[in-house]
Amino acid sequence: MKLSDHLSESLVIAEMQSSTKDEAIRELARLLDGNDRVLDFDRYVKDVFDREKEGSTGIGRGAAIPHARTDALRNFVVAVGRSKKGVDFDAIDGKPVKVVILMGTPKEKVRSYLVFLAHVSHLIKKQGFLESILAAADAKTIVELFREQEN
Repeated sequence: MKLSDHLSESLVIAEMQSSTKDEAIRELARLLDGNDRVLDFDRYVKDVFDREKEGSTGIGRGAAIPHARTDALRNFVVAVGRSKKGVDFDAIDGKPVKVVILMGTPKEKVRSYLVFLAHVSHLIKKQGFLESILAAADAKTIVELFREQEN
């Protein structure tokens, strides 16, 4: 399963306006409002925030992966945001987050959920990947970077 199979330009914000974790999650979530994979938008957002209360999804290296397994989704969803100035995300390394990957899967898809989380974590750790996203000209280029890394 490839994250890029679920990502399009309309699901990428090349320059997020948010400065806090809550704002960033809401800014990205708005891209999913009305998506046919989302059964209950408000519930999905609540479930992402509930997961975030368990511990920050700011994984370090300037990246965060807020996510939820929830009955509010019909299928996997993803949205990506970039913030050149950085977002205070309570990341484990204490540094601002510059790439936020918001994800969600239906509750019953436990395996897919774990596979996607591991996959995204691996991408983030790849030498130069985050730097390439930060240098990308626009949303289209960001989507292309994900596709290139996954092929």
